[in-house]
Amino acid sequence: MPTAFDKAIRQVRDLVAVFRANETFYLSPQFSEAQTRKDFLDKLFIALGWDVNHDTQKNPYEQEVKIEKNESGSPGRADYAFYLSPNFHAARFLVEAKKPHGEFGSAENYFQTLRYGWNSKTPLVILTNFDELHILDSRYKPHIGDTLSRVVKKFGCADYADPEKFAEIYWLFSREAVASNSLAKRAEELPKPKSETFRRELFKVGTQSPDEAFLIELDGYREMLAKALKSKNPNLNSAQLTELTQRVIDRLVFIRFLEDKQIEPTRHLERFGADGGSAWEDFLRVSGNLDRIYNGAVLTRHPMLDAPGFQIDERPFRIICEELADPTSPYNFATIPIHILGSIYERFLGKIITDGARVVEKPEVRKAGGVYYTPEYIVRYIVANTVGKAIEGKAPAEIAGMRFADIACGSGSFLLEVFDCLVRGHAKFYNENQGKAKKGDCVQRDDGLHLSLKKKQEILRNNIYGVDIDRQAVEVAQLSLYLKLLEEETIGSAAAFQKEFHFTLLPPLNENIVCGNSLIGTDILETGKFTPEEERKLNPMDFEQRFPQIFRRKITCDELHDAPAPTSDYTLPGVPLHGAYAKVTYKKKKSEKAVAPPEIEYEGGFDAIVGNPPYVRPHKLGRKEKQYFWKHYKTFTHKSDLYCCFIENATRLLKRGGLFSYIVSHGWLRLNSFQELRRFVLKRHRILELVEFPFNVFAGAQVATGVFVFEKSEANETHRIQITRTTPIQNGALFLGVRQIPQKALEATFQNVFDLSISPETEPIKDKMRNGVLIGDNFEICFGLKTGDDEKFLHYKKGAHKEDKPLLRGANVQRYERHFDGEYVWYVPKRMRANRQTARPGEPRRFEQPKILVKDTSSDFACAYDPDSFYVKDVLIVIPKAGVVPNYDLRFLAGVINSKALYFYYRTTFKTIHVQNEELASLPLPKIEFSNKADKARHDKLVSLVERMLETRQQLSAALTDGDRDFYTNKCDTLDRQIDALVYELYGLSSEEVKIVEGEKEISVGQPLSHRLE
Repeated sequence: MPTAFDKAIRQVRDLVAVFRANETFYLSPQFSEAQTRKDFLDKLFIALGWDVNHDTQKNPYEQEVKIEKNESGSPGRADYAFYLSPNFHAARFLVEAKKPHGEFGSAENYFQTLRYGWNSKTPLVILTNFDELHILDSRYKPHIGDTLSRVVKKFGCADYADPEKFAEIYWLFSREAVASNSLAKRAEELPKPKSETFRRELFKVGTQSPDEAFLIELDGYREMLAKALKSKNPNLNSAQLTELTQRVIDRLVFIRFLEDKQIEPTRHLERFGADGGSAWEDFLRVSGNLDRIYNGAVLTRHPMLDAPGFQIDERPFRIICEELADPTSPYNFATIPIHILGSIYERFLGKIITDGARVVEKPEVRKAGGVYYTPEYIVRYIVANTVGKAIEGKAPAEIAGMRFADIACGSGSFLLEVFDCLVRGHAKFYNENQGKAKKGDCVQRDDGLHLSLKKKQEILRNNIYGVDIDRQAVEVAQLSLYLKLLEEETIGSAAAFQKEFHFTLLPPLNENIVCGNSLIGTDILETGKFTPEEERKLNPMDFEQRFPQIFRRKITCDELHDAPAPTSDYTLPGVPLHGAYAKVTYKKKKSEKAVAPPEIEYEGGFDAIVGNPPYVRPHKLGRKEKQYFWKHYKTFTHKSDLYCCFIENATRLLKRGGLFSYIVSHGWLRLNSFQELRRFVLKRHRILELVEFPFNVFAGAQVATGVFVFEKSEANETHRIQITRTTPIQNGALFLGVRQIPQKALEATFQNVFDLSISPETEPIKDKMRNGVLIGDNFEICFGLKTGDDEKFLHYKKGAHKEDKPLLRGANVQRYERHFDGEYVWYVPKRMRANRQTARPGEPRRFEQPKILVKDTSSDFACAYDPDSFYVKDVLIVIPKAGVVPNYDLRFLAGVINSKALYFYYRTTFKTIHVQNEELASLPLPKIEFSNKADKARHDKLVSLVERMLETRQQLSAALTDGDRDFYTNKCDTLDRQIDALVYELYGLSSEEVKIVEGEKEISVGQPLSHRLE
């Protein structure tokens, strides 16, 4: 049977034959680029398996091949962009087409093509006129003087008919090959450029992606502008300099975007000051003119910046304009995806300008270790599983009444994806239901119905909301949405819109994207005095006041006197911030007395909330903020995180049945300091999905994260949570498999820990083990000396004196072994400390008796039996409870803790880095009826085996020859197997269950998924 490759080469050979038969005409000036694309290039890529004509992909916003129709010759976008479903944001590769006649492999053509590729973050690009096809390396910043050295491979028309040479093209650029990650694999094999000129460029910023490189340039522009502003306006303070500099840069970027997208016919930037006048005055004049056309916060008149007589040092401003307008600049804003611009700005916003015009990191950013931009594939996944699910199957009229938000929106990356999701959803409906679009909603193009600018404006105003405490972030979020709104527009479509509707091109978003504190309401101002600076920093906000169209307004008795009698299902157009009910006073008539205020259920709020909230530990917050959070948020505790407050408040702001998804540190799933958050989630929400990333998704941040999806409704007895495992791939993640666990099972776990290992195979085993008795019910568990103990009373040293105590550290404790290396501690008991109140180190009783020492790291969960009086540091201690003589021998306990059975229970229940006191206490010991002779005999047998193990371990440590070491090692292994077998018997595990415990039988994880996150 012919393969896809066989079919492709047959089609391409036919194309080559046609081209050769009429070569004179095709190489003449009469044969245009448009004809080249239609007659040859379209068919070439169809042969490679791409749906160039959109025969199957009808929605123009979800097509894997996007073709640029502009033939003006200006540097807009590449002629072809190739994508893979479901990611229609990041092109896999680009193709720049030329007509066969004329110069082809010029530096200018290479530069244009490389510029497209680098700005789009595609590793390889194609320049072709069908007669020739050149593959170029676009991984590095393009430089006009060195573009010719970036060739990876050249092919001529005759090569397409050669199976061996065509295979190189096919297995690199066919849809089949690209889906198998061919381009990334090939890019990894490519050497770095050899040219000396380019290596010098590479040493500077050549290896950087466009967002990283442009961020460096923006930082430079910001400092230049700040100094230029300060030199002429010495009274400007830090806040004013930061705001003014941001506004100037935003305007320059926006103007450059309009120019590169060819929405604006005039190249404004290169004309600033070109006639010998002031570049600054030209900038202000053009800003005012564009404001009348476009509107939008970035162009709106600023009371200081646009005031008559406001001055700036002209020279640095002119330099910035010249660099941005340079035709050989590597940046092409028509090609840079809007989400990449957002990633630039997200990091850009992490800095402020001081009174002295210096650019420095914000204090909160410095404490957090930097700004971490959410990867685009994570953003898409979260939005698809909330907003995408919420609008699925709905008509535009239904979607019009829905509200979606990010209440910590930053530069707007999640809002951009929400907007894109809504646009794609509307276009899908209209293209599948031809004739149902209202007049002015759609525009017919070659590839299908596109949403009109008017319709996209409506979506922005009706459906999308954002909040951020940083005013500059709000401005950038609005700017990003404006850029996204205009992404598809041209000078023709913009002019047609204004002619028909007489509107500005950009809708006002000041009521949609607002500046305020999403966690702190204005009620905080009633709790004490705040200076104007403190109040400005807190920036308290009430959602009811800022979004009255969504949340409750005050309702008086007079407004209700003609209303029907309230019932249990009576609804009002509003909701209180902190609860699901609104209380009103009702009168039947004005003459009657008020009746008791009924509770009226409200179904308002947002339909979905998405985002990546700040991760801030409580000790990094101000005192007044912490006090407010402790009072208003039950999930916020002394050792939790600020993101708990965002989760709790976001769910308050949701409609009943609304969807909610964040990416946060997944410590909340298991750590005891997040128990209140887990209880809150389990009690009030259906958990739809939990995704853990066992790798760092944030570049430079050492934090393990996960995504959750909740629905604001209570889970029933049968509801199951989808658990998704992932593995990293280049620029994304791959789903390995999915399984489900009952949500109700998590309500029964220790401290409501989210035990994601629950499976049909593991739960029966753990249920059997839970029939035993808890370690904490029989023994006291306490800490040894900790790193934070008062150094005035703890002195570690070598060599013993009268009051010194022998010391073991965590590293000195192994399975069944203690290794004393001669370290001592001088220890002053608590009762001997004059006038000092402290909980640690505590009394010496815990050290000076037989005990079990448990390593505090979970990776090698194990213990040693200590019959002596060692003091220990960073080790958990298990001792008999004071005044109680336990039935269980400590050596029995050591055997169980070191067994495979209890380790299985521990690792499938807890995922913390350190063993916690409460976790250890919750572990089950086999139940022994000491009055039963058989039970007592099994207990004593395990004690005996452990005694032999302790003795053999000592002999192994003292062994001096290889023969002795082998002998005692084998003896330890034998005793280990005997101990494990007895513990299995004590827990009542079957042979099949033992295989699962020992990893000989796989645990089901569900069916593999077919899609990738990238």
